[in-house]
Amino acid sequence: MNKFVFSIICCCISVPTLAQLVKQKAEVQQGQSELDWYNCSFDQDGVYGAEVNRAYEYLQSKKMKAKKSPIVAIIGTGMDVEHEDLKHAIWVNPKEKANQKDDDKNGLIDDINGWNFLGGRDGRVMEQVMREGDREFFRLKDKYADFMWDGKKYYKIVNGKRQEVPAPANMDEYKYYTSQIKPESPVAGAYSGLQFSYVIEEYMHKFDRDMKKRFPGKELTLTEFETCYDPKAERDSLSEVAFVFAGYGFGIYKTDKWQAVLERLGGMCVKTAQDSYEKALNEFGTDQREDIIGDNYLDITDTGYGNNVLFTSDAPVGVMKAGIIAAKRDNGLGSNGIADHARIMTLRVDPTGNGEPYLKDMVLAIRYAISHGADVILLSQQNTLYPEDQKQWITDALKEAEKKGVLVIAPVWDLSIDMDKTTFYPNRNMSPNTELTNLMVVASSDKQGNPVLTSNYGAKSLDIYAPGTDIYSSYPGNTYRLGSGVTLSSSTVAGVAALLKTYFPQLTGTQLRDILLKSVTSRKGVEVEKGILVNNNETQDLFLFDDLSLSGGIVNAYQAVLEAEKMK
Repeated sequence: MNKFVFSIICCCISVPTLAQLVKQKAEVQQGQSELDWYNCSFDQDGVYGAEVNRAYEYLQSKKMKAKKSPIVAIIGTGMDVEHEDLKHAIWVNPKEKANQKDDDKNGLIDDINGWNFLGGRDGRVMEQVMREGDREFFRLKDKYADFMWDGKKYYKIVNGKRQEVPAPANMDEYKYYTSQIKPESPVAGAYSGLQFSYVIEEYMHKFDRDMKKRFPGKELTLTEFETCYDPKAERDSLSEVAFVFAGYGFGIYKTDKWQAVLERLGGMCVKTAQDSYEKALNEFGTDQREDIIGDNYLDITDTGYGNNVLFTSDAPVGVMKAGIIAAKRDNGLGSNGIADHARIMTLRVDPTGNGEPYLKDMVLAIRYAISHGADVILLSQQNTLYPEDQKQWITDALKEAEKKGVLVIAPVWDLSIDMDKTTFYPNRNMSPNTELTNLMVVASSDKQGNPVLTSNYGAKSLDIYAPGTDIYSSYPGNTYRLGSGVTLSSSTVAGVAALLKTYFPQLTGTQLRDILLKSVTSRKGVEVEKGILVNNNETQDLFLFDDLSLSGGIVNAYQAVLEAEKMK
């Protein structure tokens, strides 16, 4: 996921960190419209919730009984299966016993409540995962990372010197590396900075020689340096980039003296770039998968890894999601879940942090959920980078979910990006000839019915908005917290879908998506403020709500129940 904007200034890379969940204690117990307000409605409570309470009032008036305990598979972080408000809702594998044996013969030992795909046989767990871009960088580094192009010829740094080399043998793969991997990988960016630092030093000394030849005996300044650029000369992109960097040097070091710039960029650039690369390697270049798990993440047939450790350091996110979906209603504890007949299956693939889940883990988690009867699958995030082979794995898994009638829900990122212009995966059009009908993409809305400023949007690519800010939910250790994030809004949609499956079990994933889109609290025609990106800079603009998503509205459980009754 291109979650950072990187630049090489003096061969250094800067990567800001993003967070999808903000947690804070609820110090004063407040009313429902201030806490688990996703249950509320605007007419009754003055907030744009999902009208869950109203849906239950209607179901009770019709004397409708729950007919199913739908299974919601949360594919993401860990879980506290002993939480007081969730114990009733934890899925239990009916064919497995806690006896250190693979009772159900699925290759996994003691998968009682789900599975941790980031676990080792010795009980250890991975605490972080790498970015997909970094994984692809290491896969392709030896092939393409050393190439440089001046517009006509290709070069590599050999023994600290630039040397002309033949063009890459596989130009399509090379273009994939330069256009997709380098922008997505901070490690690739730092390595590119290291390679180019040799070019900068080379041209710095060339500029120095040229100026001393033209201005013998004169103290060189910015004025003389500017003569090094000849707009009439034959284009040399490496020289031009080096010239720009040197020009930045005068401003960075606050001097007009050439010697001061030369000493920094001409003598220290490689060392600075080497330090930056090593720092990037240390921060982003490993996640201990080889040591802890030991599988081949590029081999989809290499399965049977992981463990059943679910209470992990990232469990708070999963617990908050589960509380929104299925916490016990009206028991005097915490918040009211949307569908407390639901059963939560936990499939850990994505610890919180800057990484991105391995697509192999996601595929195996989706398959596990399908084979164990999941009705709704909640994914952890989208991504802009899916390597082609692995994208096909995901596509096939989602098609299988569609075939089995499972609804799949994916939250957007909070990046202010128009997804109609920048492709994120998974999406409905991953398969070139068919459109997935069971995949819903969700963004966050607030109590006033406005979209979260920073969330991604798209009139065609985003399906629906849902409550996701300042929400009170369960938290590990029998505690409760306020939280915000698009993962919570996607949990709201998952809860509403589970509520529908509870009372209308015959509905397929395709039908659920269709109902949820038709039954929104419409915000069409309402002008709202929305964060956008202009030249990679965040700003704001006014939109009509219906220009931000396909449905033009906010998920509505009450209206969804009415639609489901029509289909019955």
